[in-house]
Amino acid sequence: MKKHNLIIKKLATIFVVLITILSMAVVPPAQACSRLVYQGSSNGPITARSMDWLNDPGTDLWVFPKGMKRDGGTGCNSITWTSKYGSIITSSYDMGTVDGMNDQGLVANLLFLTATDYGKIEPGDKTLSIGGWGQYVLDNYATVNEAVTELQQEPFRIIPATVKDILSQNLGLDIPEDQSQLEFTLHLSLSDPSGDSAIFEYIDGKLQIHHAKEYQVLTNDPIFDQQLGLNTYWNQVGGGSFLPGTNNPSDRFVRASYYLAEMNNNWISELQKNRRNEIAAALGIIRNVSDPLGLSGFGVSTTVWRTVSDQTNLTYFFEFTKSPNVFWVEMSKLNLEEGAPVMKLENVDSLSLVGEVSGEFQEAEPFSWDLSSVLDD
Repeated sequence: MKKHNLIIKKLATIFVVLITILSMAVVPPAQACSRLVYQGSSNGPITARSMDWLNDPGTDLWVFPKGMKRDGGTGCNSITWTSKYGSIITSSYDMGTVDGMNDQGLVANLLFLTATDYGKIEPGDKTLSIGGWGQYVLDNYATVNEAVTELQQEPFRIIPATVKDILSQNLGLDIPEDQSQLEFTLHLSLSDPSGDSAIFEYIDGKLQIHHAKEYQVLTNDPIFDQQLGLNTYWNQVGGGSFLPGTNNPSDRFVRASYYLAEMNNNWISELQKNRRNEIAAALGIIRNVSDPLGLSGFGVSTTVWRTVSDQTNLTYFFEFTKSPNVFWVEMSKLNLEEGAPVMKLENVDSLSLVGEVSGEFQEAEPFSWDLSSVLDD
């Protein structure tokens, strides 16, 4: 009977995996990204992510001090706040925060998710532009638990933006009609110096939060519930015998999960001797689930850049695909106090950027995620 039940359980798990893979074959083209949290060291966690896109999405790095007055960028019902924490972030198209870490070591990563449905906006709801979602979290929360506790109350609703909304406003580009209404549908992952982790997704109009320290890996698709099902199956197969090697999101999720587990179980005593080893190991895994420059196809995009956040030493590493160098910013060298200027690092693909680059930032006006003019149309 036990053997019979085990066979049924395995068949059920395989069925879930097959359904997941088949569902991914019918989704529209999406931009592929990956995120992982290495937490096996007493030195504290490290979060790494890759950004996959059709081309460079106008990437810049920014330093935001605490005490900045913000609003949701959606008109009269916009949520407003004043930033409690300073942060270093990566922006896309001068319209949104897609990655970053605040001065408490909280890391936010936004990844594409085809199935996202932000839901209906009811009269009186406070609203927030999708471009401000990541920054709102970095500005307001020190830990994952704090963010989960408050965000599950849904203090705002997300207003999505289309490709046309963002690109035509900010870059003045002509957008092909078949791409102009594609929405920036995203899910959000958070991690903090304790190793805690949470995934926020809007599915069928409802906010779903997955909160647990073991949620170390996230890819863009499928929805996170189904990603967890993939791990259940591959843990039984054993990655040492056979590991999926394609660039689709489900395979990337499995590979990242496998290598994280192997690194924690087998190499931790060696890695702990040097924080630099741990940073290199995390970067090695995120490279393993990256797509090479020039790769294209249905649902496939080139990896444009990668980040690694050392949440203990508050150091933000950045690797641009077209550059042979990795550079980083030590937050201890930044002025994040209230009243300090906003600072910007442009041309992150420059071959001259290498090593610690906090001195390369220049004072600048902050970008805007404002969608009010679009909403008024």
